[in-house]
Amino acid sequence: MKADEKIYGAYLELRQEKLYFNQLKDFTKLSNSSLQNALNTLIKKGAIKLNKTKSNTFYQIKNKKLFSLKFSEIAINKFENLNFEIKSPLRNFLKEIPEHVFTIVLFGSASRKEEQKKSDIDILIVDDRKTDFESLKKEINNSSNYPLSIFKCSTEQFYKNKDPIIIQARKTGFPIYKEQNFYEVLLNEY
Repeated sequence: MKADEKIYGAYLELRQEKLYFNQLKDFTKLSNSSLQNALNTLIKKGAIKLNKTKSNTFYQIKNKKLFSLKFSEIAINKFENLNFEIKSPLRNFLKEIPEHVFTIVLFGSASRKEEQKKSDIDILIVDDRKTDFESLKKEINNSSNYPLSIFKCSTEQFYKNKDPIIIQARKTGFPIYKEQNFYEVLLNEY
């Protein structure tokens, strides 16, 4: 993994707008010089900005659009690295999703690759329409070792982030459909 990818990964996993050099160093495991070179490159690209206080130096997200794209790439890679028995039913499900759905988030044990025999596949569908996914869910469940558990919310509920399921999905999950929408919401809260 390249140094800049490790830095984007640090911002994603730590979910903070500002990170100190030592936080980035601890998370990325890069040498001081490699980290500094990568940070300087990201500053020149306009992705982050350097902020200095009397006692500390931190690096702040500057270009949230770019970060949402980079976070989306990470999510796509995470999806590709899921266990086949999780990824396959999800792919079949995603093929049938209507375009108007805002985003879909995989969370729970399947998102962490910790599923067990009796696990299910937890997904949160953010959709403002009253779309019925029951027949599609049944079809997917008939050919899967892990049943789908579908939770739904509106975009307004997703933005408000008050429901325990939404909080858990946003905190521990990652998007598997319209990834950029998911990360733009999160980055606007940083």
